Amino acid sequence: MNYEIKISEHKHPVPYVVFEDKAYDLLGEFLLAERSFRREILSVTNDVDLGISEKESFAGNAFTLELTKDTCKITCDSDNRELEVGTKDFKAVLLDYIYALRETKVKEKMASLKHDHEHHHH
Repeated sequence: MNYEIKISEHKHPVPYVVFEDKAYDLLGEFLLAERSFRREILSVTNDVDLGISEKESFAGNAFTLELTKDTCKITCDSDNRELEVGTKDFKAVLLDYIYALRETKVKEKMASLKHDHEHHHH
């Protein structure tokens, strides 16, 4: 599964995943839409990946996720589009994405600190 993580050019930049194979686009949409739940998603992913539980599910703002040790099924709640990917692949993309989110936050924080510093001359 080939993909790259890009950063949107907004006031508050947000990373998003672009897949070489368009078939995986739903996974990118899922990560973007449910990014505020990343810890919960990682937690259920780890539980099945490590064999702590056989099946887990997660319901977010726009998507439902069903996981087993081998497969991960993403369903879009509004139009029922579905995507199945291997749990290992899903976890790899998820970890990359979480890392990108963290990096983006740090950069944004640094930028705003620098910004504040330039404007406050006491």
